[in-house]
Amino acid sequence: MIPVRLDRSPAPHVEARYDVSGDGQISLALIGSLTPSRVVVLGYWPVPDQSSPQQLRDQFEDEALSSLEAIRAALEEHQFEVTSELSFTKDRDHLIDRIANMYDCTAVLSPGTVRVEPPESVLVLLRSDSNLDRIVTTLGTLFAESDLEILLFHAVESDDDSEAVEYMLHGVADRLADRDIDPDRIQWKQSDRGSRVDTIVSEVSDHDLVVLGETEPSVRERIFGPVQSGIADRTDRPSLIIRAGA
Repeated sequence: MIPVRLDRSPAPHVEARYDVSGDGQISLALIGSLTPSRVVVLGYWPVPDQSSPQQLRDQFEDEALSSLEAIRAALEEHQFEVTSELSFTKDRDHLIDRIANMYDCTAVLSPGTVRVEPPESVLVLLRSDSNLDRIVTTLGTLFAESDLEILLFHAVESDDDSEAVEYMLHGVADRLADRDIDPDRIQWKQSDRGSRVDTIVSEVSDHDLVVLGETEPSVRERIFGPVQSGIADRTDRPSLIIRAGA
């Protein structure tokens, strides 16, 4: 059977968020491998309960703007369309979601350390309750022009049907191939070696980026839920959260 070639969707907007109060950096090579149509750089300065946002803005705005402008200039030098936002906030979770909604971002990139530059591989975490259509469309547009190796991965839970999971993973691999991603770049795997977070963390170290889909109703659970937080606490890999959309 000859695969049906699907029309390429417009490249999505990606929100790249990072803490401008620290030494965080965004990998230009990683963003380059994703080829988004626009990068929305959200620089945020966390505000502790005992302080006010305006108080810290008055004290640190020049420092924060300098850090944000350096990232923006580097991205523009690499021919990306860039929008930047700076916020001093007590509610990072709500801020990230609000800016993503404002600019119609398809995904949120959290910074981290890739193993090598340029990055070589991405771990895509899949569950049957994820928005698979949205994930396939986004991966197809973000990764079609790159050389990244893609591992579609499911950490088996107690109530999972192994055959259904295999069918889901194989189906996503086929749909990505239909979107012009070389099938030789795509592998899939399911594992039941332990708790879900433990199993995922054991896989993360072999990859340069972790991709997850939103599944929960609240901002905190969707973007910083148990799995995402467990990964962030135990690895330094960047993560890309594909938003559920409307």
